[in-house]
This record gives sequence, structure tokens and C-alpha cells, in this order.
Amino acid sequence: MNWYLTFKALHLIAMVAWFAGLFYMFRLFVYHVESKDKPDVVATLKVMSHKLFYYITTPAMFATFILGFCLLMQVPQHMKAKWFLFKFLFLMGLIIYHYFIGITLAKFKNDELFLTSKQCRIINEIPVLFLVVIILLAVFKPL
Repeated sequence: MNWYLTFKALHLIAMVAWFAGLFYMFRLFVYHVESKDKPDVVATLKVMSHKLFYYITTPAMFATFILGFCLLMQVPQHMKAKWFLFKFLFLMGLIIYHYFIGITLAKFKNDELFLTSKQCRIINEIPVLFLVVIILLAVFKPL
């Protein structure tokens, strides 16, 4: 069995699940802000966002990192490559974004709607930038 390809496939599957959650969380926050006068809708959105973040997005993030570490153990020289260092920096930025989602989720859970619908829509686009850069670095391995 080729462990490198197995870890790579599982890493990509976990990454897709993680990004699916990252892409959808702020969309749910948009709906939450726009439905603040509809308690039934807000209650449903709170349950949906909680489950998405804690049952899918966060476990997928951990799986992505664990499987990425398994990949690195197969090809440790990647850790010295400049492209990998840049990828790692962007991954750290993505973790900060993930953490910000958790902060936003906690505040929205307590009805502290500190962001507007428009701000949530803009913030929702941030993971696309991370995705593009990280994929380009991983595929083309520039530098």
C-alpha cells in the first residue's frame, strides 16, 4: 500500500470538508443578521451554525493538519522548502480565520450581532483567497 497517496487523498478529503464549513459559516451569519427579528429562524440558524462549526468544520481542520503531518513524515524535506514555509504561513492565517469564526459564533449565540450583513458577506470571501494561494503553492511548489 502506498501510504503517501493514502495520506494525500485523506488530507484532501479533510481539507474539502474543512473549507466547506469555512465557506458556509459566514453565510449562516448573514442569514442570522438578516433574520434577527424572526426568533424561530434565528434559533434554527444558531443550531445549524453550532453543529457545522463543532461537528464538521473543526474536526475537519484537525484531520487536515494530522493528515498533513503524516504527509510531511513521508517527505520531510518539504519542511525546508520555501514554498512550504509560505503555505504554512497561509495555513496559520486560515487558523486565525477559523478562530474568528468561533468568536463570531459565540457572540451571535448570545445575540451580540456585532457585524452587519454586508460585513459578513465580505468576510465570507476570505477563505477563497487562502484556498487559491495554498493550492497554488502546493501544486506548483514555486520558489
